Amino acid sequence: MQRIFLALFMVALVIAGFFLLPAQGAETLSPPSISVEAEGKVTATPDLATLTIEVETQAATAAAAGQANARQADHVLKALKPALGAEDKVRTLGYRLMPVHSYKDKTSPQEVKAYRAVNRLEIKIMDVARLGEVLDTALKNGASQINGPFWSHSRMEELQRQAVVDALERARRLAEALAQAAGLKIKSVDKISTGVRFIAPRGSSVNYLAAKAATPTPIEVGEEEIRAHVQAVFLVNP
Repeated sequence: MQRIFLALFMVALVIAGFFLLPAQGAETLSPPSISVEAEGKVTATPDLATLTIEVETQAATAAAAGQANARQADHVLKALKPALGAEDKVRTLGYRLMPVHSYKDKTSPQEVKAYRAVNRLEIKIMDVARLGEVLDTALKNGASQINGPFWSHSRMEELQRQAVVDALERARRLAEALAQAAGLKIKSVDKISTGVRFIAPRGSSVNYLAAKAATPTPIEVGEEEIRAHVQAVFLVNP
C-alpha cells in the first residue's frame, strides 16, 4: 500500500511540473532597455617624470671597458645627487658588455676591435621643476644618451575616477535623450562596463645625445588626457 502511495505521489509531481513549464516555443521577454556608449575625459598637468640614462664606454679589452664604465657611471651618479630631491629614485635598468666587430670584406672573418659597455639607469623625478637641471647635469658629467621624459601623475587613480564618472554622466544624458524621443523614461541602470586609457602629451619622449651645451634645457610640461569609455544599459518604462 505504501509503495502504491509513493508511486501516485511521484506521478502527481511530474504532472504538476509539466503544467508549470512554459509552453513550447514561448520566449521570456527581457525588460525594455536602452544600450549606449560614451566617453569621458579629464585633463591634468603631469607632476612626475622619468628619464632613462645610458653611460657608454669603449676600450680595447672587456675588462678595460667595464672599469671605464664603472668610473663614468659613478661620476654621473655623484654629480646627479645634488640635483635630485629626497624622494627621487634611481635604479639600474640593465648592463651590457659586448664586443665591437670590424668588417673588412665578405670573405674575411669578423674581428673584435674593441669592447663596449653600457650601463642603463632610470631616474624617477617627483618634482618636474627639477627636470631640466637633472637632464643637463647628466649630460655634462658623462651620460652618453638620455631618453624621456616619460610623464605620469601622482593623482592618477583620482583622475581615473573622474573620467569614468564623466563618461557615465554622458551615457545617461544620451540614454535620456533616446528615451524621450521614444516616449519612454529612464528607470534604472542595468549594466555598466568601463575601460580607461591615457593620452600623453605629444613629443613627451625625446632622445638627448651627449652634449656640452651651456644653455639650460627648457622643459615644457603639457597636459595629459585621461579618457574613460563606458558601455551602459538603462532600463526604461513607458
